[in-house]
Amino acid sequence: MLTSKRMHLNALIESSEGIHLTAYLVNRGDTEDIKVQLRKALGQADEWLAAAMASEARTRFLEPIESLLHDSKILPQMKGNIGLFRNQHIFRVLNIPIEIEETCQVATSFHVKPLLRWIQTDEEFLLVGLENNSAHLYYGTQETLKLVESVYTIDPDAARVTLDRGDVLLSLAGRIEQLTRQTQPKLFIAGEKSQIQSFVSNLSYKNLVRTAVADAFAQNDVGDVCAMVRQHLRVESRKTISRALAEFHFADEGNRVRKNLFQIARAVVQGRVRKLIIADDDCIFGKIDKRSGGLALHPIDLDHEDDDILDDLAQMVLNQGGEVVVASRSEIPMGRPILAILNYDGAELAKALRHQENEALKERFG
Repeated sequence: MLTSKRMHLNALIESSEGIHLTAYLVNRGDTEDIKVQLRKALGQADEWLAAAMASEARTRFLEPIESLLHDSKILPQMKGNIGLFRNQHIFRVLNIPIEIEETCQVATSFHVKPLLRWIQTDEEFLLVGLENNSAHLYYGTQETLKLVESVYTIDPDAARVTLDRGDVLLSLAGRIEQLTRQTQPKLFIAGEKSQIQSFVSNLSYKNLVRTAVADAFAQNDVGDVCAMVRQHLRVESRKTISRALAEFHFADEGNRVRKNLFQIARAVVQGRVRKLIIADDDCIFGKIDKRSGGLALHPIDLDHEDDDILDDLAQMVLNQGGEVVVASRSEIPMGRPILAILNYDGAELAKALRHQENEALKERFG
C-alpha cells in the first residue's frame, strides 16, 4: 500500500513540546564538506542546549548525530541535501531533493518549512503505461521512478497466453485500488486511445488525469513519458501559489483576510484559519502562547525555546486541518512574510469554491 510523503513526514510536522533539534545540510557532493557543516551544527546545538540540559544529557541527546561523523556509509550515500531531526523520541536522517539553506535550530518543535516546500513542489504520482500485450504501473516523484507492477497477456517466461487484454486492464485497475487506500496521488496514463478508454472504464479513481500524457507507450520510452509528467506537475505546483493568491484577493474583499502577524496568531490559536501563506525565505523568531495567541518577538534566535513563528503557525494550522502554502516573500502581496484566510461560513464557502473553479477554468482555457 502506498503512503504519501506527507504521511511519511507527519511525525516530524506534528511533533511539539520538549526539545527539538533540526539541522539542514547542503550536499555539494563532498562528504568532508558535509562533515564540516555537521560539526558546526553540533557546536551550535551544544551551546543552545547548555541552558536546558546537563552535560551528560546533552551528550546522550547529540550522540546519534555525532555518530554520523564516524559512519563511513550514511553520508556518502546521501544523494540530495540532508535534514536531521532529533528529539527525545525521534532521530531521522532524510534526503531532501530541493534547495535548502544550511541551518541549525533548537526549539520546542521541528523546523518544517523546508519539508512543507518539499511536499508542495515534489508531488508523488502514478503512471500507467499501456502496450498491446502488457500494462505497467509506475510510482514516481521529481527525482525517482519505480516500477510497481507489470501485467502481461503473454507470460514472458513461458511464452503462452495467460490473460486477455480486458483482464490485464481489469487486473491493473484492481491493483491500483488496492495500493491507494491511504493516499491517492495523481494518476497519469500513456497509451493508444482505445486502450486508455478500456482501462478507464474499469477504473474508479478520483485523482485521475483524464488527458493522456502520451498517445503511445513503450517501456523503453518511460523516461521520456515520465519527464512530461514531471513538467506537468512543476507547472501545477507553481499554480498552487497563484491560486492561493487569487483566493486571497477574493477573501480580502469579504474581510476574511488577516495580514497582521499578531492578529493572525490569535486567529490560528482560535482555530479560525482556513489557509495560511508563509514566506519560506524569512524567519521571525520568538515565542507564541498557544492558549492566547500572544507573541514575544526577538530579533534573533535567543535560546532553546525560541522558534520561527511562521513555522509554528504553519504547524498549528495543519494540525487543525487547514492548508499551508509556502511561497517566497516576493510572491506574497506587499512582500509580507505571512497572510491568513479565515474560515468561511456556509454561503461564503460555496461562493469561494465557485470562485476557485472559475479561476481554474481561466488558467486552463485562457
